[in-house]
Amino acid sequence: MTSALLALSVTTGYAKGQEVRVDGASSVQGFMDKCKAGYATATGDTYTGYTAAGSGGGKTKIGNGTVDLGLSDSENKNADKPAGQLHIPFVAWPVTIMYNLNTTKSVNLSTDTIAKIFAGKITMWNDPQIVADNNKTYQVPVYKKGPDGKPVVDKKGAPVVLRYNTIKTYFSFPAKKIIVIYRVGNSGTSNNFTKALNALAPTIWTKPGSDAFATAFPGDITSDPIGFQGGANAAQLGTLASSTKYSITYNEYSFAVANGLGVANVINPAGNAIAPSSTEGLLASFSLAKYADGIVSFDYANKLPSQYPFPATTYAMALPKYSSAALAGAVKDWITYHAFDCPSVAAGTGFAVTSKTSDLGKQILALVAKIGS
Repeated sequence: MTSALLALSVTTGYAKGQEVRVDGASSVQGFMDKCKAGYATATGDTYTGYTAAGSGGGKTKIGNGTVDLGLSDSENKNADKPAGQLHIPFVAWPVTIMYNLNTTKSVNLSTDTIAKIFAGKITMWNDPQIVADNNKTYQVPVYKKGPDGKPVVDKKGAPVVLRYNTIKTYFSFPAKKIIVIYRVGNSGTSNNFTKALNALAPTIWTKPGSDAFATAFPGDITSDPIGFQGGANAAQLGTLASSTKYSITYNEYSFAVANGLGVANVINPAGNAIAPSSTEGLLASFSLAKYADGIVSFDYANKLPSQYPFPATTYAMALPKYSSAALAGAVKDWITYHAFDCPSVAAGTGFAVTSKTSDLGKQILALVAKIGS
């Protein structure tokens, strides 16, 4: 898409040359880096101050007024949340299970196996349950594409499956201890991941989801300081996993690519192995989601054959009113550009291309329209 067309797709008609202060979720840092130049060309605006402070930092900064737009992968429930603050779920992405096994070959892990690994109940790579997940036959969906190469979706927004290919897998694992790398502090990625684990494997992951992985952990995480090691943000998780043999972590997909980590196909509740990089698998998950005031609630345990069971969204935490029409327009442009244009510009980062006519796209546009001055 040309710059002129991009500008046409997001322009609001407001004065340009605005500077939008943005900070928050580290999950979207690489995504935004790839689109920063295109965003400035398309809108005539710039954004500043992005330190990838994390979802907790985004909530704090929108609360104390040091940003115009905070980003978070989980709902802002802070006591100082601005009155009328909007949650706009502007991107869809997969919480990805990634590992350091001296190979980038994809292994298959069921949601039950994943829950046991991150709960400390499976501690060795050659555990019989991991071996069983990777020495069997699976069905992998093949999706219908339109003339433009994009997935064809049904009336609910789920991708249409043409057929299923039968794949037989074989993978041998080392007799090595699993090192779990987790996010310390408050993280929206941790919130999405632990919430899904609690819904998918409630007898294993017995605590509800939380921004703090250690709080959601169903046990005492300090009892195994070798098996559980923490990183402060998404970039640190990727770097730590890359330098730690036999480690496993959960993160946004692009950090696996950046750090040369292997990526797991997740065996969903229907028994099919779904790659996190599959836009169609994400679309299937979002097709069953419910929306209330912008907050997305996923049906994690559904048995839709094509769904990826660890979906996530990042919220743009916007104010209902800004100090000027120009700034309000620039905030609108920032959200709509990153929602609808950036996923194509940043192809390969794992963020799904969202259509304006999808349920998610309609939610984004309706919420953006509430921003004023």
